[in-house]
Amino acid sequence: MKKLFLLLCFVGVSLFRVDAQMELPTIYPDLIISIKPIPKTPPIKPKSLVLSDIEAYYGNEALTLIFNNDLGDADIVVTNLTTGDVWNDSVSGVCSTTILLSGDEGYYQVVIYTENEEYFGEFSL
Repeated sequence: MKKLFLLLCFVGVSLFRVDAQMELPTIYPDLIISIKPIPKTPPIKPKSLVLSDIEAYYGNEALTLIFNNDLGDADIVVTNLTTGDVWNDSVSGVCSTTILLSGDEGYYQVVIYTENEEYFGEFSL
């Protein structure tokens, strides 16, 4: 079974970032990962026209995160809980980032920390 869950952390892996003004990369994902806010208190914010603040895709040993709304500065931690490998990245504003992972089988967790919220996703390879 080739499934594993992802958590964002850094292990000296190449990172790639694209500004919002630039054309976003074409993505052919093996997995689409649900990234949702971790509730602290009931949100009191205006509704966005974008369905999700963050979209996440895994394919070709890379995790691509697309920030559809300006969440400010965000720290990303990806962890393979099976192997203990960790990858980190930081982004700001509306952008996308790609984190190259090992491609090892396992359970991965993705945690994104912003000033106002925390987001969480998981998948397995």
